[in-house]
Amino acid sequence: MPRKRRRGHPHNQALHPGPAAWQTVLRASMAKPLTHATLSVASAMLSTTALAQSSENNLPTIEVQGDTGGGYQATSSTIPRLPVPLLDTPQTINVVTQQVIQEQRVTTMEEALRYVPGITFSAGEGAQQGDGPIIRGFVSRGDLFRDGIRDPGWYTRDLFDADRVEVYKGPSAFAFGRGVTGGAVNTVTKLPTRTNFVEATTTGSSGPGIRQDLDAGGVWGNVAGRIQALYQDVDTPTRDDVWTKRWGVAPSAAFNISDQTKATVSYIYQGEQGAPDYGVTYLPQPAFSPLTGALTNPGYFGGGRPVLPLPVPRTNWYGVPTGPLRDLTETTTHIGTAWITHEFDNGIKVTNATRYIDNERYSLPTSLRSVGDAANRLFANGATPGLPSLGYPVEFMTVGRERRIRETDNTYLTNQTDFVAKLDAGVMTHTLVGGLEFTRETRNQNRLDICDPVNIKCRTNVVFVDPFPSPTGGTPVLFKPIDTEATDVAAFFSDQAKLSKYLEFLISLRYDRFATVYDDPNQVLAANRHLQRTDDMLSYRFGLVGHPTPNSSVYIAYGNSFNPSAELGVLANASVANLAPEQTTSLESGVKVDVLDNRLSLTGAVFRIEKANLRITDPTDNTVSRLDGIARVDGIELGAVGKVTARWSVFAGYSHLQSRVEKDPNLNELGRELPNTSEHNVTFWSTYDLTPQLTIGAGATHQSFGFANITNVAYVPAFWKFDAMVSYKVTSNATLQLNVYNITDEFYYAQYFGANAVPASGRWASLSLRMRF
Repeated sequence: MPRKRRRGHPHNQALHPGPAAWQTVLRASMAKPLTHATLSVASAMLSTTALAQSSENNLPTIEVQGDTGGGYQATSSTIPRLPVPLLDTPQTINVVTQQVIQEQRVTTMEEALRYVPGITFSAGEGAQQGDGPIIRGFVSRGDLFRDGIRDPGWYTRDLFDADRVEVYKGPSAFAFGRGVTGGAVNTVTKLPTRTNFVEATTTGSSGPGIRQDLDAGGVWGNVAGRIQALYQDVDTPTRDDVWTKRWGVAPSAAFNISDQTKATVSYIYQGEQGAPDYGVTYLPQPAFSPLTGALTNPGYFGGGRPVLPLPVPRTNWYGVPTGPLRDLTETTTHIGTAWITHEFDNGIKVTNATRYIDNERYSLPTSLRSVGDAANRLFANGATPGLPSLGYPVEFMTVGRERRIRETDNTYLTNQTDFVAKLDAGVMTHTLVGGLEFTRETRNQNRLDICDPVNIKCRTNVVFVDPFPSPTGGTPVLFKPIDTEATDVAAFFSDQAKLSKYLEFLISLRYDRFATVYDDPNQVLAANRHLQRTDDMLSYRFGLVGHPTPNSSVYIAYGNSFNPSAELGVLANASVANLAPEQTTSLESGVKVDVLDNRLSLTGAVFRIEKANLRITDPTDNTVSRLDGIARVDGIELGAVGKVTARWSVFAGYSHLQSRVEKDPNLNELGRELPNTSEHNVTFWSTYDLTPQLTIGAGATHQSFGFANITNVAYVPAFWKFDAMVSYKVTSNATLQLNVYNITDEFYYAQYFGANAVPASGRWASLSLRMRF
């Protein structure tokens, strides 16, 4: 195995042109029209810089009220508009509790979701960066929430300030609004608990790296406070020169204004600096005609067979590790929130939340493109013409390194009001929920292309990575800023009525008016430079819940959701801007039962998700988009969470997904599977208390192969991954924990999409010491 190269020192500001020199060039150029003089300044800047980041320690700590299964079970939602117990909620809900987070020693939202079935992850790319889960076959990048409030920022969500992570699958647009086609992910913030404690966790990893977490709380009369803090500096194991430095602080305070009125304020600051990892691209892909479906490019393996990512060593990373134009991502996120809750004498509870988010991102990654031969002549790839590639030796292949600087500033302001009331109407009892939402989101993005993957200066052998002779290649291309402003006004109402102890029914309605203004002055056609779109969307969910026994439920639910054209803040052209939202319907039926004295929760569900007006590209004109497709996912999901015995805990799940494009005028897509939709997904985590002091645990995850694009011409292979842990309570206040990840050193891809696949880390370990007083 090649020796791991050391990264460039992250603290030398002279090495990072983003906040200083680059921003000066970018912002100065954005203030005036793009000219040859501006490009000359940028080019000169490039050539110049080219020369020159509970009160007792009982493993684990449980802080979620109502969890009964040793900290694995969650019995209720944390979102005010979902007030009924999870047992009575007609949809699949997975909760990664604090105990699971601590036992697995996961540090990000993405890592926490690895043990939730039915989820894959897209690789960060271009105009959509940051966390990118795909749930039940549908993109959920825009369906990330914190405390039930949308969290649109492009960043990696660290869990230093999170109590748990919830995944709401099935029809739930009533609660979350647009999107949520496959589901929504909600991170729950750690807030004051009215207890006095200090907990510190120090973790060293074989990356190598170190991480320090702090969590402390206290109470003073009618005021409770809490604060979390984080610092980490970690190399990504088995990935040369990839590293992440992250820091943060999250104070919060809760005030008991009266017996009926409570107020809570919180602030989260998270900063990050690191070398972005965009992995590798694929072998030359085949292509089929969208008009006839006939094979037009046989691809690397011939006969139109789908291809794998480039088979190169896992340690290979193709970026620039040092210097003023090194690969770098920096994010700064601020989240300020104020809640006030009042309970009236008649039992009505009203919660109002106001939140402001500011997320700033600077990124200079290297993306692999344009695979070619030893003479740097490009192979045919998909519909892009070039030389034949059939059977060409991989060790002689070359590949281009595309390098683009992007700066993105994103703000989000929202005010949400929820009311919950319980009404006894004699023959039935109602749980009524209603509310209003007002949101405004802005995004400004700048871009500068500095390395053309076709340029010889930006190319390398795919196996033996050549150092960059220059971190630039070709004439730099400076783009004008792209601006997005989106507003949403929503009202919602829900009634879950209990007819008897055996039967409940649910009716939920939501109306959204979602408006977007998108300005992209870089468009060639004037008609595409200023685009607007307003959509009125009525979402619904209907359900029946039966209770054969007090500890079980059977349910069926039907609902819809919408994906407007500007859902992710982008309108590609006037054709897209003229399209109504895609509409998806979801039908789910399932059973939930608590067994073993309610210590263990068993769940099972069957479902169908169908997008009846899939947005497609016209096969005769790729500048025109239409709503003329149907995509469907049929699935099964099973789960077991809680304690089998007093010492044995289990967190397990299985999903089976069958996806298909049922209708599409593009014959190269018709009948294909949806990308990032593995048919089989197994997740299993279990711990056993050998003694009151000693706990052992092990876990496994499996995903069958998944296609990387809708034409199914590239894929990533199936994998099994195994993890293990052991913890020992050294004293009543201190616990030592060892985690070993990917024990068998499996080579698999943690993230993937149509152009990139990112290898996961090989075998590595972490050792943590947690102290609580």
